[in-house]
Amino acid sequence: MRNIFLLLVVGCWLSIGSAAAQTAPKVTTNVKYARGATMAFGRMTASGTNIKERGFCYATHPEPTVDDNTTKKTMAAGNGTVYVLEGLEPATMYYMRAYAKNTNGDVGYGDVIKFCTVPKGKITYSYNNGGNDAQNTRINNALTQACDIFCNLTSIQKHFNVGYGSGTPTADCNYQDQPWMNVGPNESYQKTGTIMHEMQHGLGVINYSTQWAGNIMRSGNGTGNWVGERVSAFLDFWDNTSGSFLHGDTQHMWPYGINGAHEDDGSLKTYYANAMIGQALGEDGLQHCYNTFADPYYAFEQEDDVKYYLKNEDEERGLYTSYLIPTSTGMLKWRAMSAAEALQNDSAAWYITFTPSNQYYQLRNAATGQYMTYSSGFKTINHSTPNANDDFHLMKGRVNVSGMRGYWLIHPSGNWTPSCLTANANGATASKTFDLSNAATQQRWLILSADDIQTFESSAMTQLRAEVSNVLIPIKALYDVPHTTEPASASQAFADAISSIEQRMNNAAGVSDLTPLADEARQAALDFLNVATPTDIGQPFDLTYMIKNQGMDASDGWSVTPAISYSCAEFYEKTFDFNQTVRNLPNGTFRVMVQGFQRPGTYTQAYNDYAAGTNNVNASFYFGSKSVKMRHIAEDAQTRKLGVGSEVLVGGKYYVPDNMQAAANYFKKGFYENEVVTTLSSTSTSLKIGLRCSSMPSRYWVIFDNFRLYFYGSVSTEVVTNINTATTAAATMTDAVYTLDGRRVTSSTQQLKPGLYIVNGRKTVVK
Repeated sequence: MRNIFLLLVVGCWLSIGSAAAQTAPKVTTNVKYARGATMAFGRMTASGTNIKERGFCYATHPEPTVDDNTTKKTMAAGNGTVYVLEGLEPATMYYMRAYAKNTNGDVGYGDVIKFCTVPKGKITYSYNNGGNDAQNTRINNALTQACDIFCNLTSIQKHFNVGYGSGTPTADCNYQDQPWMNVGPNESYQKTGTIMHEMQHGLGVINYSTQWAGNIMRSGNGTGNWVGERVSAFLDFWDNTSGSFLHGDTQHMWPYGINGAHEDDGSLKTYYANAMIGQALGEDGLQHCYNTFADPYYAFEQEDDVKYYLKNEDEERGLYTSYLIPTSTGMLKWRAMSAAEALQNDSAAWYITFTPSNQYYQLRNAATGQYMTYSSGFKTINHSTPNANDDFHLMKGRVNVSGMRGYWLIHPSGNWTPSCLTANANGATASKTFDLSNAATQQRWLILSADDIQTFESSAMTQLRAEVSNVLIPIKALYDVPHTTEPASASQAFADAISSIEQRMNNAAGVSDLTPLADEARQAALDFLNVATPTDIGQPFDLTYMIKNQGMDASDGWSVTPAISYSCAEFYEKTFDFNQTVRNLPNGTFRVMVQGFQRPGTYTQAYNDYAAGTNNVNASFYFGSKSVKMRHIAEDAQTRKLGVGSEVLVGGKYYVPDNMQAAANYFKKGFYENEVVTTLSSTSTSLKIGLRCSSMPSRYWVIFDNFRLYFYGSVSTEVVTNINTATTAAATMTDAVYTLDGRRVTSSTQQLKPGLYIVNGRKTVVK
C-alpha cells in the first residue's frame, strides 16, 4: 500500500508540473488605436506557447475580459494587421484590451485603452439618375457604400447633391453646405473610392478658404504636409509607423486620398483610411461645413472624480508661476501660487466631465461648486446641472510644453470664429477669437492632475535651467567683444551681474527661483550695450540671438509661414509681409543682414531685363522704417555651376539657383547678401525686421535665409554703411587690397587672414 501511495503522489506532482509548464501568453496592447462611430481598430502582439486565439475584448466598464465582447476579426493595414471592433454604440465610452489564449485555456491580457466613439455621422445624397441603367446602378451603389463608410467612421453631417454629367471627364465636387457633385460617363470614376475622394472636396479638402488651403495647418503656404496631430496619429497607427504626415497639393492628399481611378484599389483598408482621415482633419481644425468650426472629440482623458489644475501655456501669463481660479464674483483669474499652494487650495482645482453625446467637456470648480460657463465671456456660475453654455470644446495643442500639451478651451458656436478662453496681462482672462496657430500660447491651457503637477515642476526646472543657460551663452559672448564703456565700471558691473545669475541658476531650489533669471540676463545685456561701443569695427556685438528662428529651420516667431526646406524659406507667386518684432534694443547703430534674392519672372526674362538695365525686383528687406530692395537673382550669377541642387543657365554663360537646395548652397558660399543700417536714439526700442512684397505675379520667387543683427554702439551709420562683408570662401575680388593704414597686402581677399581691409575703396570685413 505504501508503494501505491507514493506512486499516486508522484503522479499528482507530474500532473501539476505539466500544467504549470504552460503559462498564460504575454500580451501587449499597442497604445495606438483608431475609432469611429460604430467601429474601432487596435493592434497587439502576443508571445507564448500553444497560442490558439488572439483578439480584443471590450466593454463599457474599465476591466473588459473574454467574458465580455470579443473580436478576432483582422484586416491588413500597413505593416501587419489591425483588429476590427464592429457594432459599437456611437458616442459611447469604451474600454478595450488585447488578449491571447493558449490551448490550456489560460488567457493573457494587455493594458486597457479607454476611448470614446464619436456620434454617428449623417452623410446623405440625392442623385438625379441621369445616366443609363448600368451607369445609374454603379453610381448609386458607390454613393451608398461611401455614405455608409463615412456614417460609421465619422461624426460628419453633410448632404451631397449628385448629378450625372455627360460632359464631365471624370468627377468633380464643390464646397458648400450642400455640395454639388458631378459624375461623368467614365466607368472608372463611378466607384466608391473616387466618390469618397470627391466627397472630401465637399468636406473642405479644396482650394478654398478652409484650413486645407490656409497657411496654419499646411506647411508651405497651403501646400505640403498637414501638421495636425490627429491625422498624423491616425496614419502612425494605420501604417504601423511613426512620424507620419499627410501631404498634398491644393486639392489632393496622400496617402489614401484616392486621387483618381488609378488609386482606387477597391479595398476597405483604403476606404476606411480615407474616411477616418476626413474625421481626423476635422478634429485638427478643418472646417467640414460653413456653419461648423471643427469636430469636437475626446481630447483630454479625464476621470470624473479627479481634481485638475489649469495653467496658461504662455510664460508671460503664468506658465511656471500661476493657476486658474475663480474670484468671489465668478470672474476667472490666473493667480500666482506655488505647486504646493495650489494643491492645498481648492479654488485652483477643477472637476472635469465629458459628455459623449456631443463630445463636449464641463468644468466645475472644486471650492465653489460652480460651473465654468460662457455668456458674453468666460466666468463661473452656480448651476445645479450644466447646460449648453457650460459645454466646452477642448482641442489639443501641437506644441510640447515641459513634455506636456496644452488645450484650447473653446465655446462652441455655429461659425468658423468661436470664442476661446485667453489669458490677458496682470492675471486677467478674456474671450478672444480662436487662433489655431502654434503661436497662440495665451489661448492654450495645461490641464494637470496632482501627480502631473509634480512631474511638471521637475520638468520645468530642467527646461528653465536649459532656457536660462541658452540665453546666457550669446549674452556672455558680448563681454568678449573688444569694447569700451562709459562709465568704465559698466563693463565689470555687467560681468558681475552675469556671474550672479549663473550662480543662482545652478543653486535654484524651485521654479520661482529660475523664472526671473532669463529676463535679468537680458536686462543686464541691455544696460551694458546702452553704454558700450566696440573698439574694432570689424568685431561688432552680435545680437542675432534676439531674432527667433533666424536660421529659417522653422517659422515659429515669424508673422506668416513660408515654405521651408534646406534651412531656407521661400514665397512663390504669393504676396507676403514676413516679420517679427525685435524687442528691448539698445540705443546706437545697427546693421541687419539677410541672404536672399527675388527672381522677378522667369529665369530668362528676369536675366534679360536685368542685363538690359531694368531691375524689376519689388520685394524689400526692412528693419523698422529703413528698407532696401532685395538682391536680384542675376546679381550673384556664377560663370560655372556650384554643383549642389538644380542650377539653370542664363544669358548663355551664367548660372543661377533653380531650387531651394541650390539656393541654400549659394547662401552657404556667401552670396546674395542684403543689409540695412540704422541708428536708434532711445533705449528699449522695439522694431520689426522682415521681408515684404505686395505684388508677386506669375513666376516671381523670393527665397532667403540667415538673418543677422549687429550692434556698433556709438559708431556712426556712415562708417558702418561703408563696410562690405565678405567671407573668404566667397570673395572673388581681384583689385588691390590694403590695410587700414594704406599698405597693399595682396591682390585677392582669398589669401587674407580674417580682419578689416580696404577693397575697392570700401572697408571690408574678411571672416
